Amino acid sequence: MRILIPFLLATLAALPLRAEIVENDAMKVFEGKWVQSKDPSQNGILMYLTQERSEVGEYFSIRCDAGAPSVRVAFPKRRSGKDLGLIVDGTEMRAPSSFTGRTKDPHFVRGNIFGYKLDFADAAARDAFLTRIGSARMLTIEGQTLPVDLTGAQQAIREQAAYCR
Repeated sequence: MRILIPFLLATLAALPLRAEIVENDAMKVFEGKWVQSKDPSQNGILMYLTQERSEVGEYFSIRCDAGAPSVRVAFPKRRSGKDLGLIVDGTEMRAPSSFTGRTKDPHFVRGNIFGYKLDFADAAARDAFLTRIGSARMLTIEGQTLPVDLTGAQQAIREQAAYCR
C-alpha cells in the first residue's frame, strides 16, 4: 500500500490537466464558472458566469458571430471611449470596442447592462488574444470591479471555437 500511494500520485501528476466539466442537454460548465450554452439561438455563447459578477452587472463572454468567435463584455453603466484596457496576468493591452446595446438583466439589481464587442484588427489578433487568455490565470477588464479567473478557460475556449464552425 505504501508503494501504491506514491505511484498513484506520480501517475496523477503526469496526466494532462483537464477542466472539471458538468454537462446536460442545455449547457456545459467548465470549472464551475465557464458556461457554454447548447441552445442554437444563443450563438454558441460561452460566458464566464459567477454570482458575484452577475450581481454587479459585469460580464465576459465569447459567442459565435458570422462563424467566428466574438469577444463581448458588459458593464452596469454605459462607457465612454472607444477602446478598453485589458490586463492578462499583469500584461496590459488595449482593444478597440463598439457598443452593442442595452440589455435587461433580471439578475442585476439595476436592471440594465451595457454590452460591447471587442473589435480586433483582424482574425489573427483575435485568435492571439483567445490563445493568450486560454493559457493565462487572470484577466482584468478596465471598468469592471471583479477579475475573470481563467481556470478552465483553455478547454472551454477551444470547444466554443469548434461550436462556431
